[in-house]
Amino acid sequence: MSKTCAFITLGCKANQYDTQVLREVFLRRKGYREVSPGGSDGPADLYVVNTCAVTSTSEVKSRQEIRKAVRLGPDAEVVVTGCYATADPQVLEGIEGVDRVVDRETLTRSLLDEADAGTGIDNTPEDIGIGGISWFEGHSRAFLKTEDGCDAHCSYCIIPSLRGAVARSKPLEDVVAEARRLAGNGYREIVLTGIHLGAYGRDLRGVTITDVLKRLNEVEGIYRIRLSSLEASEVTDELIDIMADENSKVCPHLHLSLQSGDDDVLRAMNRRYTAGQYLDVIERVRSRLADPSFSTDVMVGFPGEGPEQFENTLNTCRQAGFSRMHIFPYSPRRGTPAADMVNRPGPDEVKERKMVLDGLKDELALRYKEKFLGKEINVLVEERRDDGTLSGYSERYVKALFTGPASLPNLPEPAGSIVPVEVVEIFPGYVRALWRGYQ
Repeated sequence: MSKTCAFITLGCKANQYDTQVLREVFLRRKGYREVSPGGSDGPADLYVVNTCAVTSTSEVKSRQEIRKAVRLGPDAEVVVTGCYATADPQVLEGIEGVDRVVDRETLTRSLLDEADAGTGIDNTPEDIGIGGISWFEGHSRAFLKTEDGCDAHCSYCIIPSLRGAVARSKPLEDVVAEARRLAGNGYREIVLTGIHLGAYGRDLRGVTITDVLKRLNEVEGIYRIRLSSLEASEVTDELIDIMADENSKVCPHLHLSLQSGDDDVLRAMNRRYTAGQYLDVIERVRSRLADPSFSTDVMVGFPGEGPEQFENTLNTCRQAGFSRMHIFPYSPRRGTPAADMVNRPGPDEVKERKMVLDGLKDELALRYKEKFLGKEINVLVEERRDDGTLSGYSERYVKALFTGPASLPNLPEPAGSIVPVEVVEIFPGYVRALWRGYQ
């Protein structure tokens, strides 16, 4: 009987992709059978916890999940990997029940070497993850990581020290081959992701992220291509032209991380734009696309953020008209320039400012969704909820809940159907819609 394994993943889309790489090695190359952590199949023989260290909250959650894995499988092997494993392995090694703490590249390489022992295959560091994935467990949309590493060196961020201080791009032909493989397995939407997605191709000769979009637009079976995140300065006229083309599969949705709407704070963060330049990019896109959707990240409580700077952030967010916002408090990271900066707002101020931004987030989300009341949107069905309601996202990343026929999920495996629905009611986080038949 084959050994069983279970995966616990924290953090970003890149981490989720990395887990899928490990999953395919364990299941397809090493013969394991996957079980759900804490599921009815009982304890797994092996637990892999892929951790995050982007904030102190992420580290706390990672430690909690590691201890959970130890409780679930007291006799199992518990392997910890991911960014936290790179940032502070000694802390994680000190957790009782943890058998191994290893960075993701070393773990993946060692697994491949074990699986390929005696086959004549030689896995170099450059090979790790380059071959890509063929499915994406638990998702109707498949994430496709095109690069790793980041050279932006924002003053608050430790990611370059954990994932590399330069972008390492997957060769274009490998990206296309991976997309074809995913499309052949039924995935209709591909989400391009990376640690610094817009830096794709800087280490390749004459290739950029727009070349990826052009090539994937030709892949049969893909209906949607979504960009996970870009810097505002990376939204070029060529990219806008691609998105605006009537035959384009690129979704009219951009996640452009703002972090702050105040120029002094942006300089202290080592962000390479002003609030005005950021808003100019949004207006350029709006002038070419119909009702584009903009989501963002906003940090609260960065050193030097006073009432005036916070008000500037509020005004910038209002002008941007975001459809979705991820708001989080600043978390000092040891070894970053920002950790030594002074004039940090107090915890009560940070809490109050986050509440104000949360209110604005809901206001802007409702305002954006009003555009679609009484109109038809196309939704990629992702799940049937316990109450029988179907849920999924439109091209513009609007979440829709609706009731459909029983023949819709049971989702077609591994991906869902794209269906037209009519929006009848709006809420900050989603819309309610009526089923109108297949696309």
